[in-house]
Amino acid sequence: MKRNAKFIPLWIMFLAFGFCCVTMEMELWMLLSVWASGLSIFLLIKTKLPSKKSIIISAVLAVLVSIAYLGIRAELSTLFNGLTRGIPTFLCSLAVFSVMEKFGGIKLISTDKKLSPLISIIIAVAVAVVLSVINYFLMRNDNTADFGISVSRLIVCLSPAIYEEIVCRAIFMAFSLYVIGEEKPAKFQTFTMWFMMCFPHTAAHGYDIVSTVILCVLFGLPFTILQRKRDLTSAMVSHGLVDAVRFTVFGLGL
Repeated sequence: MKRNAKFIPLWIMFLAFGFCCVTMEMELWMLLSVWASGLSIFLLIKTKLPSKKSIIISAVLAVLVSIAYLGIRAELSTLFNGLTRGIPTFLCSLAVFSVMEKFGGIKLISTDKKLSPLISIIIAVAVAVVLSVINYFLMRNDNTADFGISVSRLIVCLSPAIYEEIVCRAIFMAFSLYVIGEEKPAKFQTFTMWFMMCFPHTAAHGYDIVSTVILCVLFGLPFTILQRKRDLTSAMVSHGLVDAVRFTVFGLGL
């Protein structure tokens, strides 16, 4: 019971997030960013900064997320708005890499023979193909096709590929692994980790509860499995490809 109690604060945060989603007219992505940034600051206080290499990678990821918004509208104000995603990406990346280096359980990209980077990319592409087909059939009745391949549509994909996988998913895995520590996780702890990696991200899209649960299973769970069973890179590649197909077929819709 004491072991499970370690996750009570996280569930309280989730309930507060859910309450705000239901009762307040708030930008849900911003709310989730604040929550994730708070978790990252806590982890950084506890685990300190990661290596210089990881700090550089975190900075690069944050810059890529920020400039992704230039694909929407190439204006200085748009780039500034991108910082609202870039800054949380930087903080969460630092925290994720710090936990990765000190506790394990997280891989940026697989390096051993059985989990080689090439295999990870192949799996990521395969998952992206399946999810893109599902996404097409889900969207075709509600959207007018606006097919077109352009640099702007591809640049925008950097945001969901990096920001959503790091800020909306990986940070919850890192926090859970930190709380669990070297102990063997109890079933409730494992459930909490998987739930937090799937549900808040899907809820931030603002759909009704039934649609949120369905999309959580169809899309959130596969990306979560990639992160937990493969590596962060495979999840980011797969997520980016799914959105690249969506933006190419249906337009940005922004």
